Amino acid sequence: MNDLIVDTTFKKEDFTTQKNSPDYDNCIFINCDFRKANLSKATFYNCEFIACNLSEANLNRTAFNEVIFKDCKMLGIDFEKIAALLLSFEFDTCRLDFSSFYQLKLTNTTFNACSLKEVDFTTSDLTNVLFYTCDLSNAKFNDTTLTKSDFRTAQNFTIDPSKNNIKKAIFSKTNLLGLLQVFDLDIQ
Repeated sequence: MNDLIVDTTFKKEDFTTQKNSPDYDNCIFINCDFRKANLSKATFYNCEFIACNLSEANLNRTAFNEVIFKDCKMLGIDFEKIAALLLSFEFDTCRLDFSSFYQLKLTNTTFNACSLKEVDFTTSDLTNVLFYTCDLSNAKFNDTTLTKSDFRTAQNFTIDPSKNNIKKAIFSKTNLLGLLQVFDLDIQ
């Protein structure tokens, strides 16, 4: 069992050389460095990460429950390895490029003004997910459940309706091209 840290604010802390990660409850991390940090088997409950760098962090069996990431750099993270039980997080103005959410259930997750370039959502359940003003350039959607997901303000996505479940997903008239590109149509 991990040590438990409760009601603590960390500012400009370096977690990159941490050997074992404790569990955190109601903690705030501001401008902290988690690059390539070992956060495996840690639990973050009701925590907030603000302007942190978590790029390539090891999240093997890490649990996130009611966690907010704001203005964070999170490049190349394998979220597919996290503990999926009670998973609940949201992302606000984060860079998640080259990360993977492969086979994760992310229902009701919010991505607000995020960069999601080349992110892998293959076989994920994105039911009721909000992609508000997100850049989804080269993001991978294959056998993905997008039921009731909101893409109205999303940009640069390509989704093949024949290879994904897009029932009741919401799109704007201006971004429908992201659904039609796979058909190689000449739209004028």
